[in-house]
Amino acid sequence: MYCFRVIPIVLASLCLSANVMADTLWLKNGDRITGQIELIEGGKLIMKTSLAGRINVKVADIKTFETDNPLLIKSEGQAERAFSVAAADQPGAIMVINGAPEPVALQISSIQQMLEPRPLIEDWVWEGNATAALDIKDNTTNQRDLDMAFNTRARHGDWRHVLGGEFERDYRDDVKSRHLWQTDYDLSWFFDEHWFWQTSASYQRDHVSEVKRRKQLGMGPGYEWWNNALGRFETSARIDHVRLENRDGTEDIFNALGLEWDLRRFIYGKRFEFLHNAETLIPDDPSINFVVDTEIGVRYLLNSWASLSLLAEWDYLDGNKDQSINDKRYRFGLGISW
Repeated sequence: MYCFRVIPIVLASLCLSANVMADTLWLKNGDRITGQIELIEGGKLIMKTSLAGRINVKVADIKTFETDNPLLIKSEGQAERAFSVAAADQPGAIMVINGAPEPVALQISSIQQMLEPRPLIEDWVWEGNATAALDIKDNTTNQRDLDMAFNTRARHGDWRHVLGGEFERDYRDDVKSRHLWQTDYDLSWFFDEHWFWQTSASYQRDHVSEVKRRKQLGMGPGYEWWNNALGRFETSARIDHVRLENRDGTEDIFNALGLEWDLRRFIYGKRFEFLHNAETLIPDDPSINFVVDTEIGVRYLLNSWASLSLLAEWDYLDGNKDQSINDKRYRFGLGISW
């Protein structure tokens, strides 16, 4: 009987503890919002709440806020690391706790950017997205197409795993013009805060083009320029070994220098995500000068897990024996993230 009396008290205590640990935002109109403050940029504060999801609040409407989480605060001419932030009595200000004997008052309007510093990753961190897209059609041909892709990454300590896949099948005037699937896997070891060593493997099966199978294995160094609440940007260079199985039974084997970059950047208060990734291969095959595979686009985030995307793809091969390829595609898609 005693246990049944204790359980409600424990549950209530846990609920109260969760409320105490939550960040709190006070608005000038008297409203109060609790949740997790993610960042300030472009005159807006982004806060993740349990009831309304991610919300945007204009900095001009904020009276004050508080959080126990460490933050990196950038204002004009300086950047400092805050252990926590306390609410201020003066409207439009906060008290920054940065290790000084006394908290320092700071005007919220003077904050150009505020975000959580990148933590040391000890436990597994898993994220990814999947997209189903259609080509933007023209009026000259009857088109039917399907493009499905996914990309997921997991980080644990100094190790990162990235797995991706794509399936494409397109028809032009009832003639199959594209039918392929491919998968990629990257294993990266971070031997420094920014530097990493990457091993990459990919496999592509094509049912239409002259190259029916492509196998690629490479490794080399990479550098992560930044990775925070606003996105990430990294570059890498590899030495790749490529094997091409042609439909006529022949096989091409060569090595290549691979240059790759990946950019993700949230804009307009995390409402849009700009993305750009590209891979350039410079093979030692005299018949091919270089190969470029690039994608650029923008995602509109409907909520914390769904998005609409507009993407442009460019596949280019510069060859010396009339083998040049210049394929451009524009796609509109619906995606989910986790």
